[in-house]
This record gives sequence, C-alpha cells and structure tokens, in this order.
Amino acid sequence: MNLTSNSTSVEDVVIMSPPLIDSRLKNDNSNDRTASSTPATSTSSSPRLQPSTTPHIFSGFALQLNDAISNVEREESSNDNIAASSLSSCNSVVIASPASQKSLRTHNPIRAIVDPIMAHSVKCGKERGDGKDQISLALGDPTAYGTIPPCPVIIPAITEALQAPGMAAGYVNAVGTPEARHAIHKYHYPNADSTSLHDGEDASNIVITSPDDVIVANGASGALDLALTALLDEGSVLLVPRPGFPLYQVIAESHGARVVHYDLLPNQGWECDLDHIDRIITEEEDYANDMNTKVVRGIVVNNPSNPTGAVYSEEHLMQIVKLAEKWNVPIIADEIYGDLTFG
Repeated sequence: MNLTSNSTSVEDVVIMSPPLIDSRLKNDNSNDRTASSTPATSTSSSPRLQPSTTPHIFSGFALQLNDAISNVEREESSNDNIAASSLSSCNSVVIASPASQKSLRTHNPIRAIVDPIMAHSVKCGKERGDGKDQISLALGDPTAYGTIPPCPVIIPAITEALQAPGMAAGYVNAVGTPEARHAIHKYHYPNADSTSLHDGEDASNIVITSPDDVIVANGASGALDLALTALLDEGSVLLVPRPGFPLYQVIAESHGARVVHYDLLPNQGWECDLDHIDRIITEEEDYANDMNTKVVRGIVVNNPSNPTGAVYSEEHLMQIVKLAEKWNVPIIADEIYGDLTFG
C-alpha cells in the first residue's frame, strides 16, 4: 500500500486493531522505539515480527503502538496472526484500526460473573471433601453432561446428506434450503394449505404464511441476532423479561438500542406482568412524542422461561398477543426450550 503524507512517502502499512494492541501491551520502562517489520523466514507458518526503523505515526493515533510493537518483537511465541509487509529503507506507518461503535457497545455481563466462578471456585466433591459434586445452573444445555444423546434419527440422516452428491456439503441459500424451509413450515403450520374461516370469524385475524416466511438461522442465538437486527435502531427500545436471559440485552445494546425490563410475577407462575408492559410502552411512546416513529420495537417473550422454568398457558399467551396488537409491537418469541420434555 502506498501512502503519501505532507512530507513523507510511505510504502508499507501495518494495521493493528485495538484489541490486538491491548493484548500486546506490557509494563515496559524502556525508552526504545523500535518497529515491527517482516515475518521471519522460518519453518513456522505464523509470522514473526522483526525490528526495523521507527515508524511514522499520524497525528491522532496512540503512541502506545510503538510500545506494543516493541513488546511483540520480544515475545518468544510465534503463534500470532499479525499481517506485516516487508519494509525497505523507507519509513513505515503503523495505523491503529479503530474499533467499531457496535463492538464497543457489545458486552456480555454474565461473563463477569460466571468466568471467575468457573476459573477459581468450582471444585468437585472430592476436592472439597464432602463428596458432593456441584450442579452447574449456568449452562442451559441439557446435552452438556451426556444425559441426553442426539436423536437417533439425526446422525444417519446427516451422514447420508453429506455423502450424497450435490450441494449437501456446499453453499446453500443464506436463508436455508427450500427443503428445510418447507419442512419447518409444515411442522409449525400443518394446516396452512387448508386454512378456512370458522363461522363468524374475521378474515383479518387469519395470517397466511408460506415457506418463504421461514429463515433458517445459525442456532437460536443467531436467530435472535437476525430478528433484533431487523427491528432495532439506535435509540429504539426493546422490552425484555426480568429475570431473563442476558443475550437479549447484549444484542440490543450492540445496536445502540435501550433495553427496558418488564417484571415477571413470581406469585403467578412467573407470568409476564402485562400491566407493567403496558405502562412501559405508554411512558416510552408519550416521552418520544413522535407519531411517525415507533420507539418500542419489540417485546421478548421467553417461553419456557430461562431462568424460571415457567411454561405459560395458552390463555396468558393470548393476553400477551392482544397487548402487542394494541400497541402494534412485534413479539420476539424465544421458545428454544419448547420441545424439551422431562418425565
């Protein structure tokens, strides 16, 4: 890459992101200001940075970059994925690639709680001396401990699909294969092809769907990311349950949206506090005072609930739907645990 500044012609640029720089920063009292250069010609496939001339750093970039690169030179490990171009006799430019605002807004609060516990506090019963192993409630994965094996139909079906000629192991449509979308639609709407009105039923209440309305996502978390990305703008509001799964907040805040928690009612089987939801939407829309822009973009309903385990009745779900219809607010239905049954 060729760059030309007011007084310096530069041929080589090293770009490092702030997270990479931060990982390289160490306490260093040295006043040396050496730079990074070409990957060493060694048997390792990972590049290793070698000393070169002092880089010219444009005004506005952190001077810590020089220290960071000096520390890289002294590291013995060559397991770094740092791209550096060969330097000739000209000066080099080191540019700190700024982190996006979205990445800076993305923070998972549960990690600050769980990680220290897993790293330092969780010990088996033999280590503690009481013989009682702890049961982790931090991971909602029933297969993690081997007690629920995969469905016996899945393994041979996947094997057959991968071994069959065609596109099974190649690229597919970004929203899923037609076969998968048809199968999912048929499962959730088995009578979609024979939808008819009952006596006295309003035709406006009938929602006609098709496989084109199905998007196959990369897991439930990927589906949540897609749905919330489609709904949220910076400054908009997402309603999420309290207590609830923290990922809703992580995704929403990464888009610059605000999260407002609505209460669940412990004395009513952890049902959604519909009055509280109604008050929140009223206050948010009145405060915005903008008839042309919807502030509250969605209500997350987690059923069965994480972490309460509550399973809502059809009556309560219909009450939620009516409230959402009143305000014309979409429902993001997280039903990841819907088909898990223990008996």
